[in-house]
Amino acid sequence: MRALYLDGYGVRLGASKGALVVRGREGERYIPLSEVDLVVVASSGVSVSSRAMRLLTAAGVEMVVLDYRGYPVGVYYASSYTRTPATRRAQYLAYYNGAGVRLAVEIAYSKVYNQACILQDLLYANRRVVRESIERMRTALDMLDGLRDRSMGLDAARGKIMNIEAHAAHVYWSTIAAVLPGDLGFQGRSQEPIDPVNASLNYGYGILYGLSWRALVLAGLDPYAGFLHSDRSGKPTLSFDYVEMFRAHVVDKPLIDLFHRGWKPGFEAGRLDNSSRKRVAEAVFNGLKRKINGEPLEGQVRVYALRLAKALRDGVDYAGFRGCRLR
Repeated sequence: MRALYLDGYGVRLGASKGALVVRGREGERYIPLSEVDLVVVASSGVSVSSRAMRLLTAAGVEMVVLDYRGYPVGVYYASSYTRTPATRRAQYLAYYNGAGVRLAVEIAYSKVYNQACILQDLLYANRRVVRESIERMRTALDMLDGLRDRSMGLDAARGKIMNIEAHAAHVYWSTIAAVLPGDLGFQGRSQEPIDPVNASLNYGYGILYGLSWRALVLAGLDPYAGFLHSDRSGKPTLSFDYVEMFRAHVVDKPLIDLFHRGWKPGFEAGRLDNSSRKRVAEAVFNGLKRKINGEPLEGQVRVYALRLAKALRDGVDYAGFRGCRLR
């Protein structure tokens, strides 16, 4: 994915002669639209002209606006896409006809499976501890398999699914904490930025939320009507569902690799500094270029959204993203 990442104060995005123009303290640069798939605005100090927005819309290039945590506060895209009515009718119906239960299980299963994949890559760090954790996650996968029952209502199934997923997540993050350098201060996963590792993960996940939101909308899905996560007013819960399958490979692995190579983010008062946020973004976008199952991850984020939409329309089971083969 060729993402134009804009950060810092005084940066302006404009358009001239069919190209994007970025102006800032470092000067001016012209970027052909053919070289951009996505624009990421990562600072409140960035301004975007209406001419640039019209040019992006005409070219089908989306723009994601992030806050300082990396969370998408807005996604700008064209006003019409194909097959949206049929897809969304099927999406809403799945909540009631049993398909939503199997979909919620599959998303959670794929998340736990991919977390086990990342642990498998860390066997070199502490083989005994990591192997024991993988076996515990295999048990969680077996338990999730037992919940693929259409007769159970989604509200009843959701609590059971989330309990199993939460247990697996505890195993996963406890193992990550055991193998990361101790001076990072990482004790386990927290949505609050209590240490530089959690702050970096939060920022990376924020970027992934924006990309997932974009992929779901392009596929004709409603990002606000989820299955694994309960509906909440104003919250894109299907985006929260969808990112679960990709977190481990798109965000966790690139950042774990960075930390193992000795990188320590600039972190103060619960926030990453500008250079660290940019480094995390670079790691995520570089990670999206990594090939898994023969295809770049960036393409798979889009493809699995299209597959989800088709599975709902066709009334068939959805096969989630799995990024390795567990041994």
